Amino acid sequence: MVGSNVAGSFINAVIMTSVLSAGNHALFAGTRLLYTLAVDRHAPQVFARLNRNKIPWISVLATSFISALCFTSSFIGAGQVWTWLQNIVGVSNQLSWIAIGIASLRFRAALEVQGKTHLLPFRNWTYPWGPWFSVVLNLLLVLVQGWNCFSPSFDGVAFVSYYIELPIMLVMFVGWKVWNRTSIVPLSDMDLETDVYEIHSGDIDNNLGPEWGNNLQTIIRLLF
Repeated sequence: MVGSNVAGSFINAVIMTSVLSAGNHALFAGTRLLYTLAVDRHAPQVFARLNRNKIPWISVLATSFISALCFTSSFIGAGQVWTWLQNIVGVSNQLSWIAIGIASLRFRAALEVQGKTHLLPFRNWTYPWGPWFSVVLNLLLVLVQGWNCFSPSFDGVAFVSYYIELPIMLVMFVGWKVWNRTSIVPLSDMDLETDVYEIHSGDIDNNLGPEWGNNLQTIIRLLF
């Protein structure tokens, strides 16, 4: 609109960078989650198989295959399937952050009940408002993000794509509890001892002296 001939290319570069970054993160996160589920025996054990470089290559291939299918869906039905997947994934992410916020609140509450808060080596400076903000804001987003399926007229297909994840997650949660006969663990009974990471003097890198800015290897290690 302002007559710039390079603005379009600049925006395209920004979008491509964001897409590649998000794709790289999603591939890593999906692979790590699938591998962890397999290790904990919540997914087929084949996904826990590692190669000689300790890479869960089957999980990488499976995640990449699903990603390719999702990308291909953008060409089906004039992009309608892709829109549905976007809506479902968006709600899934918001539900994940709600669960993270609740887990954070219960974890800190259990530490206080058991008198172990002083043992935290690192503390989130946003607590307790940060987790509450995450829970409330994401709940609000889950409820209102599908407002366009109600206006100007009700769109049943769009409504399903926006909100089908809610009953699915509820059924999965309740089904897991019923099938495994588990219950909500009281704060006083939460296991805060198993697999606790203890910091030792050798875990701290003392080689970061005043000349760290000139050390390219140190900068790369800090970034990646």
